Amino acid sequence: MSLTRERIEGLAPDQASLAAALKLVKPANWPVLAASSDAEVLWGECQGSGATPYRVVTAAEGSGYKCTCPSRKFPCKHVLAVLWLRVDKPERFETTSPPQWVDDWSARRRGSSGRAPGKPKPEGDDAGAPPSLDAALAETATIAPADPKAAARAEAQRQRIRAEREAAILAGLDELERWIADQLNQGLADFATRAASAARTLSTRLVDAKAGGLAARLDQLSSELFRVREDRRADLAIEQLGAMTLIASAYRHQDRLPAPLREDVRRAVGWSLRREELLADAAAPRASSVWIVAANLSEVQPDKLRRLETWLVNTGDDPSQPRAAVLVDFVPVSGGGAGFPFAPGETIDGEVVFYPSAAPLRGLLASRKTAATATWPRPLPGLAPALQDYTARLAALPWLDRWPPLLAGVTLHTAGKGALAITDKAGDAIAVERSQFDQLTPLLGLDDLSLLCLWDGRVAQVLAAETALGRWHHEG
Repeated sequence: MSLTRERIEGLAPDQASLAAALKLVKPANWPVLAASSDAEVLWGECQGSGATPYRVVTAAEGSGYKCTCPSRKFPCKHVLAVLWLRVDKPERFETTSPPQWVDDWSARRRGSSGRAPGKPKPEGDDAGAPPSLDAALAETATIAPADPKAAARAEAQRQRIRAEREAAILAGLDELERWIADQLNQGLADFATRAASAARTLSTRLVDAKAGGLAARLDQLSSELFRVREDRRADLAIEQLGAMTLIASAYRHQDRLPAPLREDVRRAVGWSLRREELLADAAAPRASSVWIVAANLSEVQPDKLRRLETWLVNTGDDPSQPRAAVLVDFVPVSGGGAGFPFAPGETIDGEVVFYPSAAPLRGLLASRKTAATATWPRPLPGLAPALQDYTARLAALPWLDRWPPLLAGVTLHTAGKGALAITDKAGDAIAVERSQFDQLTPLLGLDDLSLLCLWDGRVAQVLAAETALGRWHHEG
């Protein structure tokens, strides 16, 4: 069965889905659009509101499909958009061999079911007539122009809400500083045992004050204290409380800060930058290169969201570009398991746009094309260059929690029972997280390792390793 506009109309669950699909038929939304050499399978990657794109795969005639978006409509707007693009703009599709995730879908596919079972039925106004592409196009074409007076009122409303939030945040910072002073007056010897209950009320107040970033730091503090040895807990408490005090002070004086650091402090308090705003910011740091997916990390946060981190290594040789990047997405824990968009070891030829920062690290994948093979980068050997770089980043961003140094010419050694250390030829060494002992045992005894780690100033978490025997990636 050949793909036609009528076929797409028949697949659509309702008129709203067709209208939503039309809004996606723009080149900027699709860094990847491709078809198999036999033209039987289509796939693409659509940039949504998160850091990583939704992956869409469909049979060329629409008889089967899958998308990683959370929509409960089948097929979703992304599948319909791919099919629509195939009919109207077939030249946008690159003919190439399917990637592994497309091959996996093809292997699991059985038959040609067309609509997924249990598809929601149209309701309300959509229930009376079948979906129509012409109607969707007409709906878009007849959108009334914005009323200048209404736009001015809306802008005034946004400014008023913004001013109210600024005032609420400043009041929340006052409470935070009083609370920290109370904790210091009580002493920090037993702070770890009372941290959770002591922080709970203040954390709620900070959320109410629209300072969710600081509230999240408070929520995580008690669990972080019990991840370190008992004799280190008081020191860690001082560090974390000091960081929050520093953030509060910097926020009060943000007009005196350099622009990148001002963005850092606002994000640390709780302000966010929308994806569209970041991509449209011509001043945002950008790096176009071939990237290697080093590791995927998942963590459940106290706010019942799962934080998904995809760590990338820049294989280019431009020293002015960031050497690593992290793509971050959040999904509800209640939604069950969530897959990562890229597999460790995968290569990405694309542009990463970084959030403005004194130490750029987190970014969005703005564009992507078929990746070439990539060679793992080789930074200066030894620990000293990487640790000096970390020191410089920490000086630029004093509340920096962790940084991903690239190491070369190092070796993994045991450092007592159940402990590991990274050493270099100069005799320098840094500790490795004890929880990684079993994972990293196969790398013991291998010389001249190249590693990507996460370093917090005390202990390293190894994310990936390039060895003479092949590459190792952390997953978890």
